[in-house]
Amino acid sequence: MSIAPDLAIRVDGLFKQYGRMTAVNDVSFDVGQGEFVSLLGPSGCGKTTTLRMIAGFIMPSGGAIHVNGREVTHLPPEKRDVGFVFQNYALWPHMTVAENVAFGLKLRKRSKSFVRQKIEESLAITGLSGYEARLPRQLSGGQQQRVALARALALEPQLLLMDEPLSNLDRALRVTMRRELKQLQSRLNMTTLYVTHDQEEALSMSDRVVIMSGGEIARVARPFEIYEDPQSEFVADFVGTTNFFDGTVLEAEGETGKVRVGPSLQLWIDGDTPMARGSAVRVSLRPERVEVLKERAAGRNVFPASVVFIEYFGPTIRYTVETAAGERLQAEAHNISRPISIGAPVWIRIDPGHFRLIDRKGR
Repeated sequence: MSIAPDLAIRVDGLFKQYGRMTAVNDVSFDVGQGEFVSLLGPSGCGKTTTLRMIAGFIMPSGGAIHVNGREVTHLPPEKRDVGFVFQNYALWPHMTVAENVAFGLKLRKRSKSFVRQKIEESLAITGLSGYEARLPRQLSGGQQQRVALARALALEPQLLLMDEPLSNLDRALRVTMRRELKQLQSRLNMTTLYVTHDQEEALSMSDRVVIMSGGEIARVARPFEIYEDPQSEFVADFVGTTNFFDGTVLEAEGETGKVRVGPSLQLWIDGDTPMARGSAVRVSLRPERVEVLKERAAGRNVFPASVVFIEYFGPTIRYTVETAAGERLQAEAHNISRPISIGAPVWIRIDPGHFRLIDRKGR
């Protein structure tokens, strides 16, 4: 098979079975040179198994893996020229920072002068110069994560694989480290495949996201496309928060239709495919696309409701509102004024173009 020179990874029909259980089923995707791609999904979806097959820690039951144009499907890890950062960092507790960074280089029998040079370079890149003599127990969680990264970078890998490296950190440090990781990856132009179950992490760091479910790929797209146009119910529900509506098309004007939702609510929806009168549709709507107003406004999809629940998140406030007929939906607003009280009457306005038609059958 001929592999395009701008591809760092090609995974083709990857399959992994343990007895009767299929962990990964016919997974195929590409990663471009210098690209940052995340494998995102819930626990047990097959993302870590996929990553470990690419690294060589797990042998696939079928399919092929190419790294920089070379098939590596059945090669051991040390023959694949990849760096791997583990979730628990996997640092040797009795070794200093410098010794941990040098470990892989010594296994490859590199010269002492080369090892010293790579220790110095890798620690400088990760902001750990001066920490050479410390033991892992003398470091914070963020510093240990950087040592694990420095150890991987010291091997000068063509490809960096990372398995949930920030999951053991508290939220504030996680946000700081993901920014540092992305800036470092961009500066080095290093191809990176990153496993995470954290949606915010994947959306903020990635050039593209591969969403997995049940051992299969549910969607591959840029973060903006994943969020704004999820296409399937699984993706819409897993990434972010959304309102789902089941309805029947009452009127159709090409890709625009009037849809009855529940006993009384009628919504104008601009879809991306033609609608047919009488057809059943399932629609998703992000809460931040729902306007909560204190007074009635002009336009389509304006209706009265009342606030029945409030969730305060600091920068944003999420309201659950209910119509007179009992239909409920969530709306999210920036925290720029005092929250509306529970029980207060409000008006809801929704732009018809903010709805997305959802495939019920899609993963």
